[in-house]
Amino acid sequence: MLLGLKFCSCQTQGNMQKFRSGLQLLEDRIYRTSLGWFAHQPEWYDVNIPNFCQSEAVSVSVFVHFLSNELSESSQSDSKGKSRESGNLIDVTDQYHPVWGEMDNYTVGKEKRKQLLLMLCQHEADRLEVWAQPISSKDSPYSRLKISSEKWTEYAKTAFSVDPRIALSVASRFPANAAVKSEVTQLVQTHIVDLRTIPEALPYFVTPKNVEENSVLLQQLPHWAACSITQALEFLTPAYKGHPRVMAYVLRVLESYPPERVTFFMPQLVQSLRYDDGRLVEGYLLRATQRSDIFAHILIWHLQGEDLQETPKDGSIDKNAAFQEILPEVRQHIIDGFSPSALDMFTREFDFFDKVTSISGVLFPLPKEERRAGIRRELEKIEMQGDDLYLPTAPNKLVRGIRVDSGIPLQSAAKVPIMITFNVVDRDGDHNNVKPQACIFKVGDDCRQDVLALQVISLLRDIFQAAGINLYLFPYGVLPTGAERGIIEVVPNTRSRSQMGETTDGGLYEIFQQDYGPVGSTTFETARENFLISSAGYAVASLLLQPKDRHNGNLLFDDVGRLVHIDFGFILETSPGGNMRFESAHFKLSHEMTQLLDPSGVMKSKTWHQFVSLCVKGYLAARRQMDGIISTVQMMLESGLPCFSRGDPIGNLRKRFHPEMSEREAAHFMIHVCTDAYNKWTTAGYDLIQYLQQGIEK
Repeated sequence: MLLGLKFCSCQTQGNMQKFRSGLQLLEDRIYRTSLGWFAHQPEWYDVNIPNFCQSEAVSVSVFVHFLSNELSESSQSDSKGKSRESGNLIDVTDQYHPVWGEMDNYTVGKEKRKQLLLMLCQHEADRLEVWAQPISSKDSPYSRLKISSEKWTEYAKTAFSVDPRIALSVASRFPANAAVKSEVTQLVQTHIVDLRTIPEALPYFVTPKNVEENSVLLQQLPHWAACSITQALEFLTPAYKGHPRVMAYVLRVLESYPPERVTFFMPQLVQSLRYDDGRLVEGYLLRATQRSDIFAHILIWHLQGEDLQETPKDGSIDKNAAFQEILPEVRQHIIDGFSPSALDMFTREFDFFDKVTSISGVLFPLPKEERRAGIRRELEKIEMQGDDLYLPTAPNKLVRGIRVDSGIPLQSAAKVPIMITFNVVDRDGDHNNVKPQACIFKVGDDCRQDVLALQVISLLRDIFQAAGINLYLFPYGVLPTGAERGIIEVVPNTRSRSQMGETTDGGLYEIFQQDYGPVGSTTFETARENFLISSAGYAVASLLLQPKDRHNGNLLFDDVGRLVHIDFGFILETSPGGNMRFESAHFKLSHEMTQLLDPSGVMKSKTWHQFVSLCVKGYLAARRQMDGIISTVQMMLESGLPCFSRGDPIGNLRKRFHPEMSEREAAHFMIHVCTDAYNKWTTAGYDLIQYLQQGIEK
C-alpha cells in the first residue's frame, strides 16, 4: 500500500489535474491496491530505521488529504445521473467496473470505497504516528472522531464487497467494536462457501453457540484452510464440547505441523485430555509419538507431571478423577508403541535423569554440612549410557557427562533442591565444542505454573522479534518430570541481585561502574543499554503476567548487564502472604534501578524516555497478538494451578490488554504504568520484608 500512497502523494504535489484527467482507471487501481493492503497488512514496521514510521505517517497523511479532497469534489456530481470526473462522464447505472467489480451504483459504490479507505488511512496514520513518537502527550485526531454504529456497519459491508479479508482486517483493527464484529459475523456466515481459504474467518462461525446448535455452518470445516496452532487449541476448550467436526478440523491442523513445533504447547494438549470424550486428542498424541521420539518423551514427562493424585476437600465427587485415570493409560500406550530402538532410548534417557532427581531424597536426612559431599557420592554412581542422551529442558543439547564436583544443595525450607552442571554439545553443531549447562532438580515443588509463565514470556519474545523491537527476554527451560518433580535450567552467566549485595554495599549504579567501568565509558553505557532493553521487556511481561514475590533473589543479572526474572510461583491473581497484594506496582522498578534508567532522577533523561518508549512499543506489539496469548493461558484454566484459584484471571488478563483503547490511548496507559512503578514505595518495602524474614539482601 505504501508505494501506492506515495505515488498518490506525489501527484498531490503538482499536476493533479493532468493526473486525474487521463488516468481514471489507474486511480481506481491505486484505491483498490491501497484497500487491498489492509487485507494483507504487515504486522509491523521497520522501527529500527530512524524516522521510518514518521515518514510513513506523513506519506499516509498526505494520501488522507488527497482522499478528503476527492470526497469533497465528488459531491458535486451531475444531477442528471452522470458523474463528471476530470472531464470524463461515467454512467452511474454501470453494474460492473473493471477494477471495483460488481456495483449497484458506480458513483455511490466508489464513494463508499473512498470513505472506507479514508477512515482506514486516518487510523493508519495515527498508528504510525504513535510508533514514531510513542511517548508523545498529544492525542490522536482520529480518536476524537465520532463514528456511528450505522457508519461502522457500512464500512464493514463495503470492505467485504471489495475483499472479505479487508473486512476481517477492519474487525482485527477494532476488536472492541461490536457493530463491526456483528456485521462481519453475519457477512461471513452468509458467504461462508467463498471464504474457505481464509483461516481468519473461523471465529465468526465456529462459535460455542453454533456448536451448541450443531449449525450447518460447521459442515464447511472439512474444506477450511488450516489455522494457527493457538487458534486450533482454543477449539479444544470445553466451550466447544468436543464437537466431531470441530475436533476433526483441529486434529487436521495439528497433523499439518511437525510434532516438534507442537511440543511447545504440550501443557495445553495434556489439559485437553480432560474433555477428550471421544479420545480423539489422545489418538493424535499417540500418532505424533510415532513420528518423533522427543515428542513422545516430553509428552510422558508432562503426563507424569499431572499425576498429582488430588483428593477432594469437601467429599464431593472428584471431577479430576477421570483425568487422573487416563494419564497412566496414555503413558502406557506410548511405551507400548515404541520400536525396540525407541524403547531402548526412552529407558536410558528416563533412567539417567530419574537417578539424578532421586539424589534430593537421599540428601534430606543428611546434616546440611554433609549434603554437598553426599551429592558427589551419588553422582559418581551414575554412569552415562550412550551419547544420545539430552537435557529434557533442551532436546537440542546432548549430554556428554556430569561435572561431579558441581553439585550444590540449594536453600529450601522442607526440600533439598540440587543444582548440577552437565557437559553438553549442540545436537546440530560442533560436537567438539563442549559447554557447561547447570540445571536445578526439584522434588516436592510443582513446576507447572513456571512452565505457563515462561510460555507467555516465550510468546512475547517471538512477538518482539517479529516486530523488530529491541527488547530482551530469556525464557529458560522448565519441565515437570513427575508429581511435584521437575527440572529447571539455570540461566547461564548470571548472579542474583541478592548475591551481588553480598560483596558490596553499593547499589546497581555503583556495581555497574565496578563491573563495567566509569559512567560514560563504552562498556558502562553498553551494559546500561542491556539493562534498559531487558528491563523494558520484563516490564511488559510483568504487566500481563502480574508476577509477585519479586525480591532480589528472583532477579538475575547476566555478565553483560541484562536483567532476567526467575521463579513464577505467584502470577495473575495470586501473591504471597495470603494474597495481601503488597507489591502493588505492575512491575518492579526500585530506586536503584531508576538510578541506571534515569540519571536525571526526575524522569527527564534520554535513557528514561528510551525505556518508556520501548515499554510502549512492546505493549502495543503484544496487543496485536492478544488472542493467542489469552488462549494459551485459558487452556490451563482447569489445571489446578494456584494462579487460577481466585478472582477472574482470564477476564483480568484480557482487561490488561485494553482492546477498547486506540493505539495512542494504549500508549498513554503504558506510560502511566511506567510512571506508577517509578520507585513505588511498596517495592522497596517488600525488599525490606524479604531481608528481615529470609535474609535476602536488599
